[in-house]
Amino acid sequence: MTWTVHTCLITLAILCVWQAEVAETCRCALRHPQEQFCSADIVMKAKVLGGLKVGITSHGNSSIKGYHIKQLKSFRGNCIEINTIYTHPSSASCGITLNYNTEYLLSGSLRDGRMHVSSCDFVKQWDKLTDSEREGVVSNYELGCGCKITHCYSSACTASSSAECLWGDEATETKLFGKRTTGYTCTMKSDKSCAWCKNGGKNCIDLKDA
Repeated sequence: MTWTVHTCLITLAILCVWQAEVAETCRCALRHPQEQFCSADIVMKAKVLGGLKVGITSHGNSSIKGYHIKQLKSFRGNCIEINTIYTHPSSASCGITLNYNTEYLLSGSLRDGRMHVSSCDFVKQWDKLTDSEREGVVSNYELGCGCKITHCYSSACTASSSAECLWGDEATETKLFGKRTTGYTCTMKSDKSCAWCKNGGKNCIDLKDA
């Protein structure tokens, strides 16, 4: 085998490994925390007690596939008692790593009686939630689960129905609303229309006034 052919084969092998790693990279669609809340089967405040170890990695470390938890407060899926959550052992496949003896907001899907969580779900240390996120989880997000949050990438974005809330980056939101939606919740009002509101729906951003 010539040096040139040998070099080409090595280069090809490296490219194949790189492409495989890229293919396994976790990709999550951009979602507002309220969307993550409303799309989850279960949302709770819980304390992580320990890890569910399922094997040894190539580096000699324990492979974590899940966590034992103590459920402190349920916000969705109230009738289900969860003591263990499951996740993928690899972050490349959207698996998550949690700290023991730490309280978290956990959201995820229910499959075969098990709660599964990923880095695409609304998972955050409880003491690191913003005031608006905590208020949303505790009381406000549920009020808007019948609404649709539409992502905008330019100021030309418009709602296709009255049951939509437009949402984008800071520059886009400034042009759309005249102010950011931080601290607001997409709320369904008494006439079944939706708007960014706070204080229990009393103060809302009206697009007509933007």
